[in-house]
Amino acid sequence: MSTTTQKKNQKKNIVIWVALLIAVICFCVSAGIVLFRQNTPVLIRGGGAATENAAAEENSDSIAVPGYEGLTLKANSLQQEIALRNPPQNTCYFVISLYLEDGTLLWESDYIMPGSDSDQIVLTQELPQGTYPNAVLKYSCFKMDKTKTPLNSAETKLTLRAK
Repeated sequence: MSTTTQKKNQKKNIVIWVALLIAVICFCVSAGIVLFRQNTPVLIRGGGAATENAAAEENSDSIAVPGYEGLTLKANSLQQEIALRNPPQNTCYFVISLYLEDGTLLWESDYIMPGSDSDQIVLTQELPQGTYPNAVLKYSCFKMDKTKTPLNSAETKLTLRAK
């Protein structure tokens, strides 16, 4: 085989491998976006262990907790135009708290009944425009009786975007 033919074959192989690599990267990025943007409920069992398939398990002692990849808030404003939900399959109240990574409390809801949304979020402090990684949504759960006895709680990490 001539040197010119070998060089053409090498270039052809390199182009094929680069195209294949780009296709694999695009597929992985697309799959990651789809997976991380879903608000898939997580079940909290009596012992505190979590599973990811809330729809497959119908269990009265389980609590569905929504997960969020991130929340977008209005920058430099206390009043926000979002509310958070207690899934209708739950049999307990939620009190939801939002914290920055350093533990600063940004917001806490009143008791939220199953199938209901919180009041619109009013922050305790304004957030300048920016991204706030590793924020925490804490879900505190309470019996739906006069005593509102505390049940399990769950924490999920998310990214806050103030725009």
